[in-house]
Amino acid sequence: MSNFQTSEKNYQEYAQLASSAESLIYSDPRSSLTVFGTFGEQLTKEIMHLDDIVDWELNQKQRIEKLALSRNEYPAVVLTALNEIRFKRNKATHDDQFIATKSDALAIDQKAYLVWKWFLEVYSLDQVADYKKPIDQRAVLQNQEDKIKALEAKIKELQANRPQKVTVTPEERVRRHEINIQFAKKHKLTEAETRQLIDQQLRNAGWEVDTERLNNWKNQTQPQRGHNMAIAEWVLPNDQRADYALFKGLDFYGIVEAKKWDEDIAGQMAQPKEYAKEVPYQSNYHLLSNQMGDYKVPFIYTANGRPYLKQYQEKSGIWFWDARNPKENAYALEEFHKPDDLALKLTAKNKIEADNDLVDDHDYPKFADRPYQIDAINAMEDAIKNGKKRILLAMATGTGKTRTAISLMYRLLKHKRARRILYLVDRNSLGRQTANAIKDNKIGTMSISSIYGLKELSDKVPDASTKIQIATVQGCKRIPVFVILKLKIVIG
Repeated sequence: MSNFQTSEKNYQEYAQLASSAESLIYSDPRSSLTVFGTFGEQLTKEIMHLDDIVDWELNQKQRIEKLALSRNEYPAVVLTALNEIRFKRNKATHDDQFIATKSDALAIDQKAYLVWKWFLEVYSLDQVADYKKPIDQRAVLQNQEDKIKALEAKIKELQANRPQKVTVTPEERVRRHEINIQFAKKHKLTEAETRQLIDQQLRNAGWEVDTERLNNWKNQTQPQRGHNMAIAEWVLPNDQRADYALFKGLDFYGIVEAKKWDEDIAGQMAQPKEYAKEVPYQSNYHLLSNQMGDYKVPFIYTANGRPYLKQYQEKSGIWFWDARNPKENAYALEEFHKPDDLALKLTAKNKIEADNDLVDDHDYPKFADRPYQIDAINAMEDAIKNGKKRILLAMATGTGKTRTAISLMYRLLKHKRARRILYLVDRNSLGRQTANAIKDNKIGTMSISSIYGLKELSDKVPDASTKIQIATVQGCKRIPVFVILKLKIVIG
């Protein structure tokens, strides 16, 4: 008997597809993982359809991310299971070196069952039986490949013919939301599963990481020249262990504190800050001397594996604090810094010194030296000095908004208060206009573009030395995250 059963006629094909994957566990684990991947992908499409979430032909990774970023409170354990099913399917399908085992297929069978159980609890009235380890049916099951192809074709046909618009009543949304909450409470991510999520977040940022393998406490893992490593369970004095230690080569860059998935991470800097003070001097790594007082390590993070949601930023994202600027509060990031980003941060001028230089500099470019333009620039610089992360400058038509913005950029770059600036516009014509203005306006005999370098709308990827990049709001996702101080100026 398969673990995938339902009395709901609209979901029969999904149940049969998963049952087919389950039947291949012992005879062909690689094919089993591939079919489970198809099941996970098709079921995710069905979830998005039932909850009226637009797909727009996303891939499975993007679908899962979109579910995670929605307000439907989908259980973390379900999204994680879908992601593991996707990952194993990709390995089985595209990695010739991957050896699929019976254990792999059985593990994914349990993940798929968990997703199926949740799906039926939310979207049907079925009572789902407890999971049972499937038996080896190789002797009785034949010709599964043709059956699977027929089921895939049937599901696609049903999806193509279903109503384009689903009406979900407020009462039904509330019911589904409550089930999601209760399911999440009953099926919480384990510490190991949460670590896998944080591992992946670090890996996405370019760090070598594997909590089980690259582990200082378990395996005595040490930093290596030429490697950017996030080493798990870094042993500190008194047998304390930092969850991750970040090394760029032999340089000790940062500490990451891992929290539980459902635990708030805002205000959770006390422990990793103490770790940063307790790091001893040793010969196998270098401590960075940046006038940090008692702190031996400059960059401190806390994370719980959840993707960043602005409305839930105290529970999500990655919180960051820079020990070189102890008066500044920690704040939420959407992703970990890349190793090279942190290297650039280390070369940045001290913020207090840069702010004082701006206050003492009364020399404003001639192209934007009207009293109201200078007042606007000073107001922006004061806001930056006071630690404001979001600043809006509103100026009337004809008052020289672009020239004022260029003057501000020049002063910030001149005093190294900003290392790089991303100038966003909402249409191409404004981008071209801004580029021409940056080329035409000069300091003495040199244009701003020749002093600091400029990448325009046609330049999709900035050079390492690029100081100013112009991009449209619509296209800015194509630009790598490289901004140390990201200045967003709203024009028009």
